[in-house]
Amino acid sequence: MKRSVLLACLSLGVLAPGAFAADYSVTGRIGESVTGSDNYFLSNSPIGSTFKSVTAGNLDFRARTPDTRLLLDTNFSFYDYFGSGAAATSPKSGFPAGARFAVDHTSELNKYNFAASWHRAEVATTQLTESGIVTARGFLDSYGVGGGVTHDVNRTDSIGLSAHASTVKFTNSTQTPYTDVATAATWNHSFTPTTALTTTASFDWYDANDTANSQRYFWQIITALRTRLSERLSFNGSIGAGFSNTRQNASVPIGPTSITSFRSGTNSSVQAYVGLTYRLLKTTSVSFTAGQGLVPTTYGALQTISTIGLGLSHQINELSNLSFATHFAHNDLNGFTSDLFSVQVGYGYRLTPALGAHLSYTYEQRNDSTGFADASIALVTLNYDFTLLGNPTKHDEREAEAQRARLRQRAVQAFPGLL
Repeated sequence: MKRSVLLACLSLGVLAPGAFAADYSVTGRIGESVTGSDNYFLSNSPIGSTFKSVTAGNLDFRARTPDTRLLLDTNFSFYDYFGSGAAATSPKSGFPAGARFAVDHTSELNKYNFAASWHRAEVATTQLTESGIVTARGFLDSYGVGGGVTHDVNRTDSIGLSAHASTVKFTNSTQTPYTDVATAATWNHSFTPTTALTTTASFDWYDANDTANSQRYFWQIITALRTRLSERLSFNGSIGAGFSNTRQNASVPIGPTSITSFRSGTNSSVQAYVGLTYRLLKTTSVSFTAGQGLVPTTYGALQTISTIGLGLSHQINELSNLSFATHFAHNDLNGFTSDLFSVQVGYGYRLTPALGAHLSYTYEQRNDSTGFADASIALVTLNYDFTLLGNPTKHDEREAEAQRARLRQRAVQAFPGLL
């Protein structure tokens, strides 16, 4: 898997000369952020204030011919925990990074895509984001490769097939490495240029590299509706079902149930989501989301999540903006249930066309069978965007126009009296 990712990324150098004869760009961002919290890891018994500094950057390569697009996105960072609460995690510093190479090729009726990626992340932060509780330390390395094809059947319908395989390894020996393979078949039907119905059937196979030879099978079928109800109101919704079957193929006892262990048995859930976005004013919009379903974690386990959220964004002027968001989630992971609540206020300001700053305050709390934990989190971020080669604005405009032209052609064919 690792070799496939590296070969895919190196192939950019082989394919690039022809692509660079057309549009290309090399852009990037460097940034610095500092986070301070009285209970960063949402511990039931916090040991003190924790601070985290992150120096991050990314470098993105884009190249496009009339029918092919090449992308290589890279990111790298260095983080460091300090303060009395930093003793709650290990290691206290590290170098998360990642790279993703992708090729998109479009013909008159088909669109092909291929991607390969590598990603290194801190386990504690990833686990905290997904489940609100930290039980592991170290880093995870994920290697993935996948691709698919979408075919326009007629003026209003298209079908797609995709597959993705990944392998995940952990630096902490107590964590279980695994392989995951996912496939999906999709049918998309356009009723109007602003309304489309998409039905997806997917299958996910998880194979753990543990002594019990744990395996999980996860099936889903979901129908989603996307529409613009008015000039101000947009709707996204989906409904379906998910079913999983987990088993251990070896008669070896597994330790006590934890956030990364797996138990034999079946599980099922309604997979539902609704999202509404309403533009109150030209510069102000409000959003509402709610959902329920089985969701895979980075560690391979399936957790049942019920969520509801509300967001508000306001563009003060060309240089500054305000945002507000609140979110509630009820999680069930291997029989361990927890309630998570958060509220956040943010302010962004553009110091120069290339330099932006962001401030935010977040309050979080978790309530479960182990007790209650809450935290106040302050974040300050400074980002600088730059261009090394090419004209990314021109490249993005041409790419967007090519996509609009393809959609216009289908719309004219399907709804000849509209345009």
